[in-house]
Amino acid sequence: MGNGSGRVKCTDARAGTSGIAMPPITAAPPRPPAPAELPAAATAEELTNPGDYEDIGKRVKEQLFPQPFEGCKVILQKGLSKHFQTNHTLTLGPSSQWQFGATFVGSRKVAENDFRPVLMGDMSTSGNFTALLLHQFGSAWRLKCNVQTQQAKWVGYQGTLDYHGTDFTASLTLANPDPIAGSAVAVAQYLQSLTSSLALGTELLYQVGGGMQNALLSLGGRYRARDWELAARLGMHNWHVTYHHKLRDLVLMAECDGSLMQAESTAAVGYQLELGAMTVRGRVDTHGTVAVGVERRLEPLPATLLLSGQLNHWTDENKFGVAVTVG
Repeated sequence: MGNGSGRVKCTDARAGTSGIAMPPITAAPPRPPAPAELPAAATAEELTNPGDYEDIGKRVKEQLFPQPFEGCKVILQKGLSKHFQTNHTLTLGPSSQWQFGATFVGSRKVAENDFRPVLMGDMSTSGNFTALLLHQFGSAWRLKCNVQTQQAKWVGYQGTLDYHGTDFTASLTLANPDPIAGSAVAVAQYLQSLTSSLALGTELLYQVGGGMQNALLSLGGRYRARDWELAARLGMHNWHVTYHHKLRDLVLMAECDGSLMQAESTAAVGYQLELGAMTVRGRVDTHGTVAVGVERRLEPLPATLLLSGQLNHWTDENKFGVAVTVG
């Protein structure tokens, strides 16, 4: 065998047996990078404290419904220091009287424009007296105590202890306890934030006295969007629904409540309109009552003029009043 026949011809490993060259092998494409893991705070919705259970629907009643009064009022407010303020109220009308009130505000700041403790007192020439104490312990515990007398007789006294957690509020109230007569009223409330907009809660009322015991359970909830709020309460004997909607300078509201035992219900609609230095509030209900309140700031004077009117078209009962607040 010659030298040429004994040599083994080396071919590229990429060549096939037929001598046809194979295409070059390229590297596998790189894998796309894995998505970055989001922090826990971004994946889970952050919940905030929902406030107190008793405040469900309270925004509509206190902010929008005008409180009608009758006669003429002059209110003088004087700040004696940054912690102490007094006020005098003179009322001329069907029930003329003079009221004196004092407010003390502590120096401990618990929130924006909110300081503790707060002590308020008010008494009148008719023998009525009310006192209120607000205090906060730490960052979560809050105490509220109030006392009321009417014509030198005890009307009621109660204390409320609140615990404000990160996303819930628990409250316990004890009203008019009398160990001698064996009577008292206890109320336990709980409100929990489920989302940033929705909060649900419950209330249990227990009353003992006169040889009888009674317990009532109710449920409540509130859904709050950017410019509107819907709140409802459902008890064993009644129900209550409120709606609040803000449109720039105009606020609209509606309220409806009813009795399950008597199969009766009432409804009302109202508004609040801001017109520069003037605020107008109005309400119309199914009892035929129309109420309007006008509040005008008398700039540059430190005074405010209030006009109030209420008329029932079915019974022809009416109330009209004028008030001036100075200070």
